[in-house]
Amino acid sequence: MNSGMHHYDWAKLAETGIYTIPFAARLLSAKPEKVRSWVEGYGRGNVAPILMRDGPRVGDKTVLSFLDLVESAWVRHFRGMGYSAQTIRKVAIRLRDRHKTDHPFAWDKRFRGDGKTIFEEEVTDEGEKRLLNLMNDNFELADVVEPSLFEQIFYVNDLASEFTPLREHQRIICNPKIAFGRPIVRDTWVPTAKLYKSYLIEGGAAEVADEFNLPLTDVKAAVRFEKDLNGRTLH
Repeated sequence: MNSGMHHYDWAKLAETGIYTIPFAARLLSAKPEKVRSWVEGYGRGNVAPILMRDGPRVGDKTVLSFLDLVESAWVRHFRGMGYSAQTIRKVAIRLRDRHKTDHPFAWDKRFRGDGKTIFEEEVTDEGEKRLLNLMNDNFELADVVEPSLFEQIFYVNDLASEFTPLREHQRIICNPKIAFGRPIVRDTWVPTAKLYKSYLIEGGAAEVADEFNLPLTDVKAAVRFEKDLNGRTLH
């Protein structure tokens, strides 16, 4: 993490995605104060953050990168499965040390959970799959829950490169190299927020499709996504 905003490479930051905490929280259907605690910790009580974020603070705002967003999605996923923030923090620390990376949850490590322990799936040289208990570093046999979050992340060379914020909206993705990582319609690369704003002004999807020279189905997909995102309850 680099705290010197005056010396930060902003061109590089733009290529890694830029998300404020409120915007990231909206994508994750999480309360902003919870996302903030994951990346900043709690000043009161001196509780350390779970994640190590990339970006600096800009004025009074915290900036998250795409990898920060993906890791936050995993924290949100684990919290939804019932894991405590303390457990996730311990696992994150072990993973950072084990894999020598600041963003272990952004790597395709095939995490598994049974509601009590978080496991990492490993494949032996013989092709046998085994589970590593990330709380005690022991290999175990366990009945685990398949984390569906993997269906929403596309990896290149085992590192997250695209993220589908809402599982039921497969046409909408976040790619850090396009539109600063904002949600876009796949293959058209137009931000959903831009299409939705135009939709509200024009009053219809067909008019927006003509304006942007896009298939009507893509405009409708963007509108459905934005409406669904706006209607979600934050947890």
